[in-house]
Amino acid sequence: MHYWIDPGLEKTICADGTIFFHIPIDEKMVMKNPIPCKKDTHASIRRWHQTFQETLMQYGVYVHPLWLFRKNHSGEWGFTIGDTRNDDLPTPLRMTCHQSSTLIYQLLSQSTMFPTGSPLHDVVANCYGNGLKMLKAILLRSHPAFVNELATLAAAYPKQKDKSLLEYKMEAEDFLQMRSVVQGLSKELDDPGELDIFINNTKYSTHVQHVTRDERRQRALLHKYQGDKLLETLNSVLMLPDCPGRMKVMNSSRAVRTVSTPPREAMTGARTSQIPRLRARRGARVNAIDTASPDSAGTSGSGSGGTSGGSGDRTDSEEHYDYDQGAPGEDVPGPFTNYEEACLNLLQIKVPD
Repeated sequence: MHYWIDPGLEKTICADGTIFFHIPIDEKMVMKNPIPCKKDTHASIRRWHQTFQETLMQYGVYVHPLWLFRKNHSGEWGFTIGDTRNDDLPTPLRMTCHQSSTLIYQLLSQSTMFPTGSPLHDVVANCYGNGLKMLKAILLRSHPAFVNELATLAAAYPKQKDKSLLEYKMEAEDFLQMRSVVQGLSKELDDPGELDIFINNTKYSTHVQHVTRDERRQRALLHKYQGDKLLETLNSVLMLPDCPGRMKVMNSSRAVRTVSTPPREAMTGARTSQIPRLRARRGARVNAIDTASPDSAGTSGSGSGGTSGGSGDRTDSEEHYDYDQGAPGEDVPGPFTNYEEACLNLLQIKVPD
């Protein structure tokens, strides 16, 4: 038997140990949480199918587990339903599978489920109304049960290139699984030889090898490079100050700051205060609170005699606060004498960096 059904607990256990609970299908949650396939490579399609299957089974939708498809096994869905020894599912699940197939079709027909321009869109279109048939058609070129040239599925070891470390690790694990199916070599990344190859194909392999070589040869530290610890260890190595990747990011961020922050000389003539500007008469001296000084020669009642003084006899501090003297030929209002408002404006001045 390829399954075991428990009517009392309303569940079916598949041949690989997958448990499918007989619960009503939650169509709303299925359509609300689609699982798009972001890449159409063989490894990406296999990983997507596993995620797709695990997610939809939580909502009562049956999706056949990836590694239960069998070579030369009859059925347009890639599995059979019945009560014989060769069937994959029991008869009570027949109606559930038909309902699941319709819902899967609605989900896979969305334009965002596969990458733009991917041939998978045509594959889906050729299986109108039959979602479980669609899933089998998508796997035809990526699953060892349907591919005649098995060696092509494990032809080359993956390289990290521009992938994240997690994505690269998942591809490497998928490759080792495919190779075990094709060649019968059952090894994982815990194997020292496989780990050497894995690190050699990382983006910053020279740095990672230099830092980890001695630790990987010590039995007491070997646990840092096994299982889930491997990803954590490699991420910490890539965060070291002398890692080329980290240095590249730091240098690029400095360049961005240099470009986005113009030098102070380039801001000559620009206003540095964010409060309303207080304009003074042409040639008037401006004090430290941006108001025309009543003692200035240029602010006499007649407005004569002080215009020749200009800025030549200002102090350095007075020159620093000379925010705006107006453009040539501009009508300039009279001297400002509302000192209480000026003091309030002073509290609002934003000091430049």
